[in-house]
Amino acid sequence: MNAEYDGELGAPVQDVAQEAIDAVAVTYSSDGGIDVEEQLRAQLSGRGIRAADATWVAEVARQIRSGHEVRVGRSDGSMDGA
Repeated sequence: MNAEYDGELGAPVQDVAQEAIDAVAVTYSSDGGIDVEEQLRAQLSGRGIRAADATWVAEVARQIRSGHEVRVGRSDGSMDGA
């Protein structure tokens, strides 16, 4: 993952990114009409992460839309069962 982040995240950047990915995947599972790439950028940005590689965002979005589990870090479990 190629990312830049603002300030102190309080956790490894990969773990924070994983929470964003999980949030988008959960949202997409209940609303297949969302723009996955836009939502992923918004979730990352909301957590202080700017994805420096547009190709990475597009690939993660494709994997989410395909129903694949995307892992870049460890989730804290807050999105499990949501």
